[in-house]
Amino acid sequence: MKQKLFIALFILSLIGPPVSFMLVKDFIDTENYENRTLASFPRLAWDNVEQIPGEFEAFLNDHAPYKNFFVNLNTRLETRFFGAASVAPITVGTDNWLFYTVDAEGEDALSDYQHVNLYTTDEQEEIAGKIQGVVEEMAEQGICFYVFEAPNKERIYGKYMPKSIRVYGPKSRLDAIIPELQNKGLPVYDLADSLRKYAEDYQVFCKYDTHWNLVGSFLASQQISQVVFGNSVPLEEITIVPGDETSGDMASMLNMVNEFHDDVSFSIEGYLPEITAEKAEPSEHEGITVFHSDSPNEQTLLVIADSFGEALMPFLPKLYQTAVFSTFTSYTPELFSWYDVDDVIYLNVERNQRYFERIPEVVNGTYAGIAGEEESAAGVQN
Repeated sequence: MKQKLFIALFILSLIGPPVSFMLVKDFIDTENYENRTLASFPRLAWDNVEQIPGEFEAFLNDHAPYKNFFVNLNTRLETRFFGAASVAPITVGTDNWLFYTVDAEGEDALSDYQHVNLYTTDEQEEIAGKIQGVVEEMAEQGICFYVFEAPNKERIYGKYMPKSIRVYGPKSRLDAIIPELQNKGLPVYDLADSLRKYAEDYQVFCKYDTHWNLVGSFLASQQISQVVFGNSVPLEEITIVPGDETSGDMASMLNMVNEFHDDVSFSIEGYLPEITAEKAEPSEHEGITVFHSDSPNEQTLLVIADSFGEALMPFLPKLYQTAVFSTFTSYTPELFSWYDVDDVIYLNVERNQRYFERIPEVVNGTYAGIAGEEESAAGVQN
């Protein structure tokens, strides 16, 4: 009798959730909060027979009954008792600060934070040689080429990271390599410098998002201006206007937008009010954004960046009469012939070091890893 009861309960556990889910799915949360397209049902054909098991498992994982409920419950429990959530590559710090500690091909943010992935001397020399080659090649064409590194959030707000995650050594790989590159005369700059100066008095990163907020991006834009032009607008000379409460991409990945939404958005007023910059008509090339302004500087800027470049759009176009923004995935060397480029800003966030380590391949359009490569959860978003 007990055996039959166990069999009946086992069968019920298999068919109960799908059947009940069909009855209530219109009344519960089934929204896709992930920054990707969910897996589709496998194609049933002989030429696809070897892929069917894996594709079906992916489909089942993405469309499991009551998925959002159990993901949310799991996140709540892990956040409460362990301070970290395993449902996505996210670490939950103190005061519910969220950090994108991804560990994937070409990205290892947790190792960045722990300082355990420093470049070797040979790797530093190789990167220096690659950047030197691009800088010289651009100079031959009359183009100034600058490299800027945006910091991961945890490098600025490490005080909110769980104490259980240890940091080894005083320097991250960017802390170590950028001064060495600068000593060689290379135009490579760490945007953490401008953010650290104000990070205690102002919030410069979004609490629940992978990106800096508008205050952080303004500070970054002015460090860029100082490097390129020798002048900038101090933060004290503009007006920071708090906006509505907001959430972010990491809260979405945790299915906790309803719980994590008390961050504050900002707008910036009073920045170079005498100059007007306007976005041109939508480009026929996806991922390319062009601005024109009445700036006295008649030159053209090309920004090649990951998603952190998008937040610079309210500021950098006021410094040039033409400013062209391209994501890494939309970039093409033809931009140099389409526009008479004078300056290039090459920008990637700290964790996206595949773009930093392969600058010549990216600029020449030969980096095969970019073709078809999706932006990560920080995506353009990175």
